[in-house]
Amino acid sequence: MRHSPELTPLFTAEQIATRIRTLGQEIRTAAGDSEVFLLGILKGASVFLADLIRAVPGDVSYGYIDVIRDVADNTTADALEIDFLSYTDIRNRNVFVLKDVVSTGVIENYLLSNLRLHNPARLYLVALLDRADARTVDVTADFRAFAVPDATYAGYGLENGTRLGNLPHIVRVG
Repeated sequence: MRHSPELTPLFTAEQIATRIRTLGQEIRTAAGDSEVFLLGILKGASVFLADLIRAVPGDVSYGYIDVIRDVADNTTADALEIDFLSYTDIRNRNVFVLKDVVSTGVIENYLLSNLRLHNPARLYLVALLDRADARTVDVTADFRAFAVPDATYAGYGLENGTRLGNLPHIVRVG
């Protein structure tokens, strides 16, 4: 029998939808009249991107990127490979990198450093959940839907193991 972890409701589907609409406006303001390119980090940011792309007014396009990392040590794991799922030229574009949970900042720092080599006009980090108290490197989310303490979360595309990603709300696990 599978043990079910304790789930504490954190953000309702309505709270998430309201915040995503506001975040879409904030992103449009930052980009001005220019195109917005949303770059979602798989797989956790997929639901976030799907809702956010509809909340940003004006010219918006998107793509996905996968960061392969050494998962043996989640606190210091180094990214090993960045995989654009289809070639995307980000040169001179306003790129908003979407991450489900920004924690230690190690992966995000590596990714942003490498993306800067492709000469975007502007590069932003956008967090669904920002766990700033878990940082081990100096990385700041330029935009965030929610600030949360260092814990485990699930729902709204965030999985606990391979479960609970289908919840329409966000819960704290444990």
